[in-house]
Amino acid sequence: MIKTNKKYNVSLGIIISMVLGVIAGFIGGEAMENIKFLGDIFFRLIQMIIIPLVMFQIIEAIGGAVDGKFGRTGVKAVFLFVVSSLAASAFGAFMAHVFKPGAAVSSKGLSIASGQITQAVSSSFQDTLIAFVPNNIVNAMSTGSMIQVIVFAIFFGVVLGRYRANNETCRVYEFVCEINILLINIVKLVMNIAPIGIFAYVSATVGVLGLDSIIMLLKYLLVFGAAVLIFMILWLIVVSVYAKMNVFKLIKKMTPMSFMALATTSSAVTLPLEMEDAKKKLGIGEKVANVVLPLGMPLNSNGAAMHMAITAVMIAQMYSITFTFESMVYLVIISLLLSLANAVVPGAALVSLTMIVPQLGLPLESIAIFAGVEWIVGMYRTLLNVDSDVFCALLVAKSENAIDYDIFNSK
Repeated sequence: MIKTNKKYNVSLGIIISMVLGVIAGFIGGEAMENIKFLGDIFFRLIQMIIIPLVMFQIIEAIGGAVDGKFGRTGVKAVFLFVVSSLAASAFGAFMAHVFKPGAAVSSKGLSIASGQITQAVSSSFQDTLIAFVPNNIVNAMSTGSMIQVIVFAIFFGVVLGRYRANNETCRVYEFVCEINILLINIVKLVMNIAPIGIFAYVSATVGVLGLDSIIMLLKYLLVFGAAVLIFMILWLIVVSVYAKMNVFKLIKKMTPMSFMALATTSSAVTLPLEMEDAKKKLGIGEKVANVVLPLGMPLNSNGAAMHMAITAVMIAQMYSITFTFESMVYLVIISLLLSLANAVVPGAALVSLTMIVPQLGLPLESIAIFAGVEWIVGMYRTLLNVDSDVFCALLVAKSENAIDYDIFNSK
């Protein structure tokens, strides 16, 4: 018997199931809703580990980064990470609100029960902020209050990092890392049946929406792509003005890492080339590059934050839901915080949506329609994640007088 080493490609399976789901939806029509329960089972399996996955991912990311040793450079970097990811989230929500990619299907009879966005709606802005802080972490976990779990995880991660800085070993941190490995393996295991769940949901959705679902996806990709492009242009203007760099030369020297990010859809895989080019082409000092860029991979995810915000607003438009100001603030903040739990797993974009969509009271079945474009969305996310890390590093390096302009201006 001939043995083969071919591995099952989940991403390819999802794309194929998406195509088959579209075909089945057009042929079967609304009758395809009878198999939607298969999709419900798949997303429930994902949901069952979302709370511990988010909590332990954030604890590991912050506990591994905030070790008390990166000093002023690290503090500046973290501040820029927060500001840039918050801006990316807000800009994504703004673009979706302006161009309304989901509005085309809102008249198709889609509806959900009243009481949407229950976490975000409150009597005042102050009450909304108070609701972010847990008074019982166990209760927050049991009720699925994601943002309260994240707040607890941030505090735990900071304290864990400070403890590691003052002790040679930390068994708790090792335990957290091992738990994360196991949780990610559970996600990978569940994702093996993703094509079945995606087929069921997509065929049911297309059966109801028809051709409008395809048009909606194309508009979504255009709006998301435009948001990424405009946001990166704004980034380039800020960096080139503050760091006194020729913007065209900056684009040229960042092109190889940008193409690597697009091709691999992985910030981790792109990091070695990113660090090398940052030092040898952009002239960022060794100390700044070695601190900011590795730190940015877990803590700075402009692309992930924008993706979650823009998609959540679009889904709300599909169901004719209007965000209040408090709801929009909640959306922007939770998109920022959930971007910290940017786990590297197959179908990461779908996992991210599974984190945020239930928090806004939106239906899980809305996520499936985005499965077929997950690879393109991954390209958008990774490109913005990687380039924004470098932009933050340039701003920090300029503030520390750690840019070698002879290197940057050389050919």
